[in-house]
Amino acid sequence: MNFDNDKKYLILEKAKDMIITDGYSNLSISKLTSEINISKGSFYTYFSSKDKMLGKILDEYIENTKIFTNNLLNIPKNLDECLDYYINSVLNLTDDELKLELVMVNLRRNYEVFNEENFIKLKNTANIMIDFIKKILQKYIADISIEEKNIERCARMIFSISEVFLMMENIDFNSPKFSIKSLEEVKKSYKSGDMKEHLEFIKKSIKKILLERRKINWQRIFYMN
Repeated sequence: MNFDNDKKYLILEKAKDMIITDGYSNLSISKLTSEINISKGSFYTYFSSKDKMLGKILDEYIENTKIFTNNLLNIPKNLDECLDYYINSVLNLTDDELKLELVMVNLRRNYEVFNEENFIKLKNTANIMIDFIKKILQKYIADISIEEKNIERCARMIFSISEVFLMMENIDFNSPKFSIKSLEEVKKSYKSGDMKEHLEFIKKSIKKILLERRKINWQRIFYMN
């Protein structure tokens, strides 16, 4: 990194920290610049506004999501491998990826303060995942019980199951008000045996949804013959 990239990175990382602890609506540029010992003028050299800075954070998340979904679409050879790859990817998220996940949990509850450009980007983070799940379902359509006409709603349901679960894992329910867990707490949680068990349960539940009707249909064919 050169000096300019170093400073830009420093601003973005501090912004993420403050979004996690204080929420985006409470993020103050004056406080941010003070904590990393740069002038406000220096901040505006890299970002013309707080909204533009947030846009860069959302761009980073979208890019990470595209890389993840591309790998998940092309590496596994069957549905089981696909689900296992997903579980292993979640369990092995880097510190930077976990931090970004915590940022996104907070941003999703502050979307009403976003400008139009960032609101569209936030919606796109969900649309990318839903479109990806649709591609996975279509790729393995011969192996599952879902009819083509129900692919869209099934993709949205699977997205909601995984999204809500991961969001709940990152919220501190011991706090008297809405609070996101610290990065250290989340790292510990994601490395625990409980997290692996939870994800395995989700895998089995999704497989049951996708395969149950197919199993019933095969049983009908067997008994008819």
